[in-house]
Amino acid sequence: MKKSLSLEYNSTREKLKFSEYGRSVQKLISYAKTLETKAERQAAIEEIVEIINQLNPQTKNVLEYKQKLWRHMFKMADYDIDVDNPYGGIPTEEDNTFRPSTVPYPQHEFNWRHYGHNIRIMIDKALKMEEGPIKQGFVETILSYMKLSYRTWNKEHFVSDDIIISDLSVMSGNKLSVHEDHTIQVVTKGTSPSNVNTFKDGKNRYKSRNPSQNQNQNQPQKNKKPFTKPRKKI
Repeated sequence: MKKSLSLEYNSTREKLKFSEYGRSVQKLISYAKTLETKAERQAAIEEIVEIINQLNPQTKNVLEYKQKLWRHMFKMADYDIDVDNPYGGIPTEEDNTFRPSTVPYPQHEFNWRHYGHNIRIMIDKALKMEEGPIKQGFVETILSYMKLSYRTWNKEHFVSDDIIISDLSVMSGNKLSVHEDHTIQVVTKGTSPSNVNTFKDGKNRYKSRNPSQNQNQNQPQKNKKPFTKPRKKI
């Protein structure tokens, strides 16, 4: 009498918790749960975790990857296995379903959004400063930053200094102002005068460190014959 073949389909098998580890690992964990003594279960689980580590070497790049493997092991065991976690604490199913609260996105009601919220902070700081050249310089810096922001969002239109100064006056409640003939200077990385001075100073420092080499470069080379093209024989 012929024996009938018993075929096992994936649809009838236990659902995989982590497909990247394979079904064999999940079966090993199920077998470890059936061991009688805790010492045997502990030794078997530690070997299984090491096997998972060898099968997935890319997990070593993850911070605290060994703790992650132990958490995955407990999940594949349905959190129903009596072993000790070497990293302390036995994870539960509630830990797996925990979702942190959503961090609210900051919303600032600001009529001049093209200037940004930092301008509002800078204006509030300027209003608290004492009158003097320091405050006046800070107000000019605010105008420079406002003009730079205005250019960022309005590249196709001309930026008028009168508009920037008027906006600052309205935003500060007519408490911050500059001279009528004031010209707003936008200082960027490319237009900063410190970059030019640093570059020149750097070249001068380099020349001062190598005076003999600089003299050799400036002097013409002697005892060097000019190159001449050889004549053909007739």
